[in-house]
Amino acid sequence: MGDQPRPLMTRVGYLLNRIALQVRQMAQEALKPLGLIPPHMAVLATLLSEGPQTQRAMGTLLKIDPTTMVWLIDDLEKKGLVRRGKHPNDRRAHLVELAPAGKTAFDRAAKRLSVLENHFLAPLSKIDRDHLRRILAKLYWHIPTQGISPTLFKTGD
Repeated sequence: MGDQPRPLMTRVGYLLNRIALQVRQMAQEALKPLGLIPPHMAVLATLLSEGPQTQRAMGTLLKIDPTTMVWLIDDLEKKGLVRRGKHPNDRRAHLVELAPAGKTAFDRAAKRLSVLENHFLAPLSKIDRDHLRRILAKLYWHIPTQGISPTLFKTGD
């Protein structure tokens, strides 16, 4: 089992944390030239697949706390990738929608992340990859809403 002590290789938390750290670092590096970070991709992907959303609805869907959602939307709006508009039924709410530049940025970033993911998952068969995705998605639905550190918003702009 490599150089790691055997007890660590049986701890799910240890393994998930180490893998998540590696994937996060790789994704940040892949997205950096585009001025994006992984949480940006979650917002862009949601707007692309679900259409315009309120910040609150998007935060609930992505399990991201309201304060963090504001930071994300503000940052994406500054970059011209999303825009806020009036909600047709609730004058207190704003709809966030994907700007044309946001779709372009998402497509470019998604290609980079696909290459990264294929490289990272190369040791696994297609069946193993499918199982891994299914199991991780099942675990995802049981995590609580979370904040994202503002330090992640440093994209080198």
